[in-house]
Amino acid sequence: MQTVCLVEDDTITRKLFVMLLQRGGFHVQDFGDGASALHWLDAHTPDVVVSNIILPKGVNGMDILRSVRTSFQAPQTLVFALTSFIRRGEREQYLSMGFDGCIAKPIDPQTFADDFRAMIDARQN
Repeated sequence: MQTVCLVEDDTITRKLFVMLLQRGGFHVQDFGDGASALHWLDAHTPDVVVSNIILPKGVNGMDILRSVRTSFQAPQTLVFALTSFIRRGEREQYLSMGFDGCIAKPIDPQTFADDFRAMIDARQN
């Protein structure tokens, strides 16, 4: 079972993502702020990190990306940006920053787990 670290400050959205990912067969560790996620990431190596870009408490999605990318414990951890919407060219911008992909909200609850697994599989092959 793959472990996903989910960082989303909106409680309702986070609960929805957790439910959908768990139904899809993932183990999920979720956080409402980046500081808590970074603390957990210091001691754990998930398969995938999904992080909102804009987060409260001074730690944002870019900080989480940098932490994962500089960790010797997590060289193969995938990191996906989570954002409210994507304008033209933003997906490419996130990829150029070092993210492995981008998830735009709103998502389709019916297909999200399968779409997420396909994103992971595409990056791992």
